[in-house]
Amino acid sequence: MIRDRVLLEAKRLLAHRNLNIAEIGYYLDFKDNAYFCRFFKKYTNLTPEEFRKTNRAVPVEITA
Repeated sequence: MIRDRVLLEAKRLLAHRNLNIAEIGYYLDFKDNAYFCRFFKKYTNLTPEEFRKTNRAVPVEITA
């Protein structure tokens, strides 16, 4: 359950924030960026960079 929550937060940060991957790993308490990347790829079959490229949030324009 904890792993799923960490992955969900990582996906949210990758899609909606302009933080680099090392900063996201550090924010999620991974002391080593390589370990964060291996962890993410193991459970999603994508590297964090691949995930970011395919799931980047598109800004929504609100018109009044």
